Order: sequence, then structure tokens, then C-alpha cells
Amino acid sequence: MIIFTLFTIIQSQIAQLSLNGDGIKQQLLLMIDENQLDCQTIQLLISRGFGQQILNLITEEQIILESHLQCAKQSIQNDLLQFEQLKKRFNNHENHVLIKPIILWAQSTANILIKVKFAHRIDAPAYISVKNHQIKYLNEKLSISAESDQNNILTKFYLEIPLLNPIRQAIEWQVESVGTMVLNITKVEPKSWLHLSKNKNDKFQIWWDLKEQIGQDMEDFSNLLDNQEEYLKNKKKQQKKIESQYQQQQQASFNKKNLFVSFFLRLKQWFSRWF
Repeated sequence: MIIFTLFTIIQSQIAQLSLNGDGIKQQLLLMIDENQLDCQTIQLLISRGFGQQILNLITEEQIILESHLQCAKQSIQNDLLQFEQLKKRFNNHENHVLIKPIILWAQSTANILIKVKFAHRIDAPAYISVKNHQIKYLNEKLSISAESDQNNILTKFYLEIPLLNPIRQAIEWQVESVGTMVLNITKVEPKSWLHLSKNKNDKFQIWWDLKEQIGQDMEDFSNLLDNQEEYLKNKKKQQKKIESQYQQQQQASFNKKNLFVSFFLRLKQWFSRWF
């Protein structure tokens, strides 16, 4: 606390130097006499524009401040290095990488549970230092966003899901292990959903690890998926059967047409020969 107070007093003195613009040499000499001109103070003086005055003081008064100057130089270089790192990070932010996070989902009759993994793919390690999580629900679309500056490269995660059915506006969510989060969504109408998204091209994996925890609802969901799969198989078979029957009809019509054309050509040849 004493050191902090002393440095605060020195800052005030330096501020007065910058305001008055005179008596700089006398003030510097006074600081040296009172043993206040240390590395930190010199760095502050240089940052305030008194570097040339310090050099003049060393030359005219032959005061040895080499160790202090070396310390201040190293401190300033560290500041410059941090500045360059921030600048590099800013430039990388301008050219960020955009990735869709990985989604796993499970459901009960009343709720949807979504596990979000911030990674390129399901079997890849999750990104660390994920921050600025944002969850929004607008116009029946759920949006999930976050970002990470891992390895000083800004990676933005964003995914928008047009949900199959309406949900409540209040969405509970929390960050779990490194690079993952879990959303708890309440359905407006308590019933099982066949899909998470209205978009048929959205293929989200089922979070089967929650099957035992949620219980019968997930079992019903599994049966719903099996029935849907069986329905799609039967529909596909029926479609193939219809297509096969159509092809057979087309072939029969084609054969009948060819038979008629063949008979007509022969009849024409017979007339040409006798008449």
C-alpha cells in the first residue's frame, strides 16, 4: 500500500511536469535525491514524453541510470509485444473462421435437450476458451452462436435451426465441460417431435446417452423413429412397385405398338408386290 501511494504521488508530480512544462530538470534531480526515480517511474516519464529530458540529465549531470533505463526499455518492449499480439488478433478477427457447431438432441414429452459441441465434427476435440455464448429464439428459429480465439485465430460458431414446432421464449442453458453447452427448451405443446428441424436436410444426431435418464419418453421417441423408418421403407417399396408396374405397362404398350407397325409394314410390302 505504501509503494502504491508513493507511485501515485510520483504520477501526480509527473502530471504537473506535463502541465507546467518548466523546472523539469530540477524535479528529476529531486526525484533522484529522494530515491524515487526507479524503473517504473522512468517508464512512465518516457510514456509522457520526457525521454529526451532524461537523456539530457544523464549527459549533463553524468548520472548513471543504465540499469533503470535497461529495465524501462525491457518493460516498454514487453508493452510493444503485447500491442503487436493484440494487433495480430484484431487482424485475425477481420478474417475469422466460421463453423457450425455439432448438435445432439433428446426429448421428453415436455422438453427438448440439446447438447452443443463447439468443434468441426463430432469426433474432433472441442475448442477451448469459448466465450460470448448467445442463444436466441426469433420467428420460430433457434440460433446458437459463440466464438473462440484459440491460437490467436478468431473462430466464430453459428447455427440457425428452424424448429419443427413452437417453443417457449425462456430457454435455459449452461456451459458444461470444455467447449460444450446444454440447452433446456420447453415445448408449447407437450408431444414427441419426429425431427428437431423443419428443414429435411438438417440431420442432427440423437443424444441417446440420455435414454436411461429420461426414460419412457425417449423409449417412445425411439419407437416413433422406428415406425417412421418402417413407414419410409414400406413407402419406398410401394413406390418401387408402382414404378415397376408403370414400366411394365409402358413396355406392353411399346410392344403392342411395335407389333402393329410390323404388321402394317408387311401388309404394305404384300400390296406392293401384287399391285
